[in-house]
Amino acid sequence: MAWLRIAFTRVTTSLWLIPAAMGAAGTALAFAVLFSGLELQIGPEHGDWWVFSGDAGTARDLLSTLLSGMITMTSLVVSITMVVLSLAAGQLGPRLIWNFIDDRQIQAAIGLFVATILYTLVVLRSINEELGASYVPHVAITVASLLVVVCLFVLLFYLHKLARSIISDTMVDTVAENLTEALEQLPEQRRATVGGPLPSGSLARRIALRDSGYVQYIDYERLCGIAVDHDALLTVRIRPGQFAVRGCCVVAVLSARRLDDEVDDAIRNTVVTGSDRTPDQDLEYSVRQLVEIALRALSPGLNDTFTAITVIDRLTAAVETIGRRALPPAEYADSDGTVRVIAEATTYDILLDAAFSQIRQSAAGNSAVLLRLARRLSDLDEIACSDEQRAAVARHLERLGQRAATLDDPADRRALEEAVAIDKRSASAPAAAVLPLR
Repeated sequence: MAWLRIAFTRVTTSLWLIPAAMGAAGTALAFAVLFSGLELQIGPEHGDWWVFSGDAGTARDLLSTLLSGMITMTSLVVSITMVVLSLAAGQLGPRLIWNFIDDRQIQAAIGLFVATILYTLVVLRSINEELGASYVPHVAITVASLLVVVCLFVLLFYLHKLARSIISDTMVDTVAENLTEALEQLPEQRRATVGGPLPSGSLARRIALRDSGYVQYIDYERLCGIAVDHDALLTVRIRPGQFAVRGCCVVAVLSARRLDDEVDDAIRNTVVTGSDRTPDQDLEYSVRQLVEIALRALSPGLNDTFTAITVIDRLTAAVETIGRRALPPAEYADSDGTVRVIAEATTYDILLDAAFSQIRQSAAGNSAVLLRLARRLSDLDEIACSDEQRAAVARHLERLGQRAATLDDPADRRALEEAVAIDKRSASAPAAAVLPLR
């Protein structure tokens, strides 16, 4: 089921699925209109001026022109798309291209162009000048003309969409929304680890994968079921998003009796690997996409400080949401409360490190970015929900304070040191004290 889940996600987020489905629908529509026998009264006296009323030769010429124009328009769209993807890959990062491919509006626009081409082609093939004027499909030709008009307006929308897609703020908003959706799927209430009894066992076994790759999905429920069936304790030493090296232990098994090789294969089948990371269970996926935008913005070639600051603000909002929600558990127990699976869980500290460590390292000497990092980390310290979260934020503030030495301006160094120390001052300040606006 894990493999099917990943395959289904790949297919539904591909660029070809919706265009292929719409192309098939366009072909089916052409046959339906041609063989339905639908006819309209033609002529100005009937008020149907918008219905095609020409003969077979005129119909063939019109459809040939429409078909040629649609193919040219589609080629233009594909060419522009490739240029925009190249620019986005160079400016924002190649791993962010999936956000463009997964856009349903982009897929629908391309699908409409493909459907119109196939519809027009089928209708064009049905016209036979030797059969006379009574066999000209006036309704089908009229529908083809209307579809082309709709495509013209969709082309304007498509160009607007492409132009906005290469704007950094647009991509930052898109990735941040994806991260927010992933976080909203987490439960509201914080669940503590089970902390129940462990099964008795003395036989240890190490299970490794047969192929290297990024862990895309781990079926923890299935692992728990396998452990219950064989009265074992499974320790998962890797989490989704990490790279698994062939031959290295990913699951350690502790059991009271020797397990068969079939059990090893069943455990391996619960771990799905691939050539890249996926957002299914990897909470760091969208976080690292935002970080990649900030790192490219801080590169000497771009030096886009404003984009990096925008990313820091959106990452802070995401971390705040993470702090209020329950992260994946570190232990999975059976119905009796016995711990069966111990997982390497994603913690608040890990996500905080993934969000800000690389930005802090790349922002050496950039006072604006370092000051924004200090202020946002101080905000996270103020709204932290536990001592564990405050300790994690304090560690990052301490590391950030060490970056003050990289600033050339003494005033910037003093401002950063004061911003890093805000959380300490606020902790010792009276309850009625008002913090300065930031």
